[in-house]
Amino acid sequence: MILRVFFLLIFFSFTTDSLAQNLQFSQVVIVSNTDQTVPIGKVWKIESYQQQQIGNGTNPPTTSCTDFSRPRPYFIDGVSYNDLKGTGWGNASILYTAGNSFPIWLKPGQTCRTSCSGDFLSILEFTVVP
Repeated sequence: MILRVFFLLIFFSFTTDSLAQNLQFSQVVIVSNTDQTVPIGKVWKIESYQQQQIGNGTNPPTTSCTDFSRPRPYFIDGVSYNDLKGTGWGNASILYTAGNSFPIWLKPGQTCRTSCSGDFLSILEFTVVP
């Protein structure tokens, strides 16, 4: 019985060690309005989304790059997401509610992009190390 427990402990110590992975910083990636794919063996951590210019408007988000009064979405795997924050003025009315929170982690094969060339996603790339 003791021998069986000993072998089970050794077996589980080897299997858990082989499953453990670490992340090693690789580079900073800036993604704009062209789809970029997370490479095999890497993961991306989206830290923030910056829009070139945006005014105070009450209109819903748009993908138009000429309407600076409205927020523009970013895309992950072709699905649009908005980073809307609560904003108030004058009579303290809220324009938008809080949207997606950062960071957002992407696995290998996932894609992301912004709506317009002047907007960008700030990303940290990590190499997956066994």
